[in-house]
Amino acid sequence: MADLYALDLAFDLLEGTPDAVLTEVRRQLVAPDGLLGERGPAWRVGGMLVGEFAANERGGWSLTIRQELHTEQLPEMEDFLVALAPHIRPPGPVGRIRHHEHESPDLLVLREGRVLQLALDRR
Repeated sequence: MADLYALDLAFDLLEGTPDAVLTEVRRQLVAPDGLLGERGPAWRVGGMLVGEFAANERGGWSLTIRQELHTEQLPEMEDFLVALAPHIRPPGPVGRIRHHEHESPDLLVLREGRVLQLALDRR
């Protein structure tokens, strides 16, 4: 059985986010090997896999995704979020991640320029 995770992200990138960062977000959304590129029904975590990225009325960019990630992809996703962290507005919750066998997700929060995973007590 595969170790799969449901990943949900929803946040805004600041006005003035460098073009190289915006290009990488777009690449991850459309490239065949992109972390955010799957669409359609999820294989194991249920629901649909989606990804949207667009300019917003505040002059920045809005990103919303729901993807299914394998354990092997988690370090690459962490690197991606580290690169985005300085450009995310405002600090606070940016998403959640849930192992397919768990009922409740861990919260992903931006604090002091880092995205942290806050685990819930699963007793």
